[in-house]
Amino acid sequence: AASCLGKVIWRIVCPTPSSEEHQLHCSTMVDSLKFEPFAGAAACYAQFRPPYAPQALHHVVAALGLNASSRVLDLGCGPGTLSIPLSNLVHEVVAVDPDPSMLAEGRARGRDRGNIRWVHASAEALPQDLGQFRAVTMGLSFHWMQRDAVLERLNSVTEEGGGLAVLSEGARSPQESWEIPVARTVAKYLGPRTRHLAKSSETDHRPSLSRSAHFADFSVAEFQTEIIRDVSSILGCVYSGSDLTRERFGERADLFEDELCRTLLSINPSGTFVECLETQVIIARKVAIPS
Repeated sequence: AASCLGKVIWRIVCPTPSSEEHQLHCSTMVDSLKFEPFAGAAACYAQFRPPYAPQALHHVVAALGLNASSRVLDLGCGPGTLSIPLSNLVHEVVAVDPDPSMLAEGRARGRDRGNIRWVHASAEALPQDLGQFRAVTMGLSFHWMQRDAVLERLNSVTEEGGGLAVLSEGARSPQESWEIPVARTVAKYLGPRTRHLAKSSETDHRPSLSRSAHFADFSVAEFQTEIIRDVSSILGCVYSGSDLTRERFGERADLFEDELCRTLLSINPSGTFVECLETQVIIARKVAIPS
């Protein structure tokens, strides 16, 4: 642990992928650097990323008519943030992600769930044998995909009467009070953050849905929830970002953590941050096209 103005923060160390995991991932992608934005961040992502508002999940279930007989495809599942809670409510969840370390984290967290199938694949290259699904969910992942091509592919795996649920942060930016000063501190050590090259150039999901012949019938809702963070939680959240693991800071990691701690305590000397977060949910129903 490291002390900071009388506070104690525990070093957040997120394990990097094994060489075998790295080689496996590289073999499935043309450009491994482009498609490994969260390499080494899976443990921090699972533990410190803000949760979705509980009402958001209830909305998805009700809007798409999910029940104990439903099958759900969770694309870009990460460490099972949606897959695991959904598995309590449906017959089966097929959780797909191109990052082996995310899948490993998900398997560990959902080890007691026998109805989750973890699949190593990209959304653009889904296996042909997955079957049909009542719903396809994408939580904080659709912006990493080739949206138009993926929507075309999803038409063939989505049941008639089913649809998509796209979950993301709400429209308010920033979502948490500490984000701007922390971004300045990160930039001091790593330079200004720019939009990752692997992300879609469109920041909004809705234009691609409007272009789709299959999922242009959509609605948007937002839900709120409250979380409480401490300094360690914020540090872990920073390290859960794309290309932002502790290793990126190299020999200056300790200096960065100390300055980050001081920055946060200058904002709130208690070290406790109560945050009201928003979750946006887009429900896109499959459009029946007359034969």
